[in-house]
Amino acid sequence: MAATMQLPTQQKSVIFNTESNALSFTSSAPIPTSTTEHVIKVLATGITNGELTWAPYVNWPTEHVPCYDVSGTIVSTVSGSRFQVGERVYGRVMANREGTAREYATILPAETAHVPQNLTTIDAAAVPMSALTAWQAVFEQGLLTGSYTATSVPHVTDAGDVVGGQAKGKRVLVLGAAGSVGSLAVQFAKLAGAFVVGTASGRNQAYVKGLGADEVVDYTKQSMAEWVASGADRKFDLVFDCVGGKSMLDGWNAIKEDSAYISITPGFREPEGGKPKGVRNIWFVMDSRGTELERIGRFIEKGLVKGAVDSVWQLEEFEQAFARTATGHAKGKVIIKVADE
Repeated sequence: MAATMQLPTQQKSVIFNTESNALSFTSSAPIPTSTTEHVIKVLATGITNGELTWAPYVNWPTEHVPCYDVSGTIVSTVSGSRFQVGERVYGRVMANREGTAREYATILPAETAHVPQNLTTIDAAAVPMSALTAWQAVFEQGLLTGSYTATSVPHVTDAGDVVGGQAKGKRVLVLGAAGSVGSLAVQFAKLAGAFVVGTASGRNQAYVKGLGADEVVDYTKQSMAEWVASGADRKFDLVFDCVGGKSMLDGWNAIKEDSAYISITPGFREPEGGKPKGVRNIWFVMDSRGTELERIGRFIEKGLVKGAVDSVWQLEEFEQAFARTATGHAKGKVIIKVADE
């Protein structure tokens, strides 16, 4: 039987109007109810760059709540859920539903994970989309370790032992390695034992090196075509594009035959002259999986993986938070703090 707590009758919320493309704020939004989703008290939520452009692709109402990365506490569960009222949880609400820039929101049990013990709710809100996207790009879509099963990719056993190194000898290039997704992709590829190169501006080179990258290429000074041509055996088994545009096209210069080029950016395409023999190229959108997020959380608890918070804003500062995200230069996730722990 579902459990619940007493809730207020209305709440603060950010609203995105899909007709005017304007953001606004209200203090009298309704409290959500659901028989299929948890209701959570939102503590923090993360903005995804470009999310306000998604309206043509999803069935949002005219007035829609944005932001889909969330951390909070459960105030209402659904029948059969393994989560209990009062537990700290986090996850990624898929964008075809209402978001979490509000005091109370809903999240499917399948999207929900327990917050790693060593994370604050601010830090937790920076993890779900970025971690799941990077994980799925490197291991599920990119097949860096050859197959995608719970034991063929890096994992922490029930006894707490870390099992990694499944991709020793492989080479991975991450385009946009200082961003929220790229930074996690670097860490996951290193857990698998790969040699990892990331692209970043000069000011972010030390940061990307600190994540474990073996080498960092300053894209403002050198193209991948130039970098590959400047040494022997510099091409990659996996290229992961988190940037798009010219950088995405330049990335084709770094790919081996019989390898994989994975992208999450709009406009991904093959080069005009055709791709190298045997290359699998895939553009994809992440799938929100709570059980997968909990497996990633085991690495976070051991201090082997970390997300990144660029800045933290109050719910009423939503305009500044979205403006910061829109610069495209946030180093990590822009977070809106909704309530105290």
